[in-house]
Amino acid sequence: MRPYPVNSPKAVARILALGMLIDGVADEAEYALIEQDDCLQALGIDSAQVDVVIREFYEDLELGGSMTRTLDQRLTAGDLSRVLAEVTYPFLQQTLLRGMMKIAVANDELSTGEARLIREALVQWTSDEGVGSLPIPANQPCRRESDRALKLS
Repeated sequence: MRPYPVNSPKAVARILALGMLIDGVADEAEYALIEQDDCLQALGIDSAQVDVVIREFYEDLELGGSMTRTLDQRLTAGDLSRVLAEVTYPFLQQTLLRGMMKIAVANDELSTGEARLIREALVQWTSDEGVGSLPIPANQPCRRESDRALKLS
C-alpha cells in the first residue's frame, strides 16, 4: 500500500475510505455523511478526495473492479497500524475517530470490519490522557494503571 505524507489530506481521506470500504462496499449513506457532516467537513475532506483514495486503494491492493474478500479479510493488523500511523495530530485523530464511528453506523449496522478498524484506532491513538495523545508504541493495547493494579491484586 502506498504511503501518504503524515497528516496529509490523502492520509486522512484514506482512513475515511477504509471506514467506508472495510465491510465490503461504500454505502450511499456513508457518502452522504462525508458530504454533509460538520465533523467530517472539519477535516477538509470531500467526496472527490475520498473517491481518488478509493481508486488508489483498489490499485494498491490489486483488487480490480471487485473484491472476493472484504478489506477486513485482506488487511492485517500491521496494514491497519501503518495506515493509522499516518495521522498523528490529536485534532485529526479525534475528529477521524468520531467520523469513523458515524460512518460505521450510517447504515444502522456495525460490521466486524468496522468494529476492528475503530478498535485499532483506539488502541493506537489512545493513552491514559485520552484519544489523540502520544501514539502507543507497537500498536499494543494500553490499559490504565488502575486497571493493571486491579489485575495484580
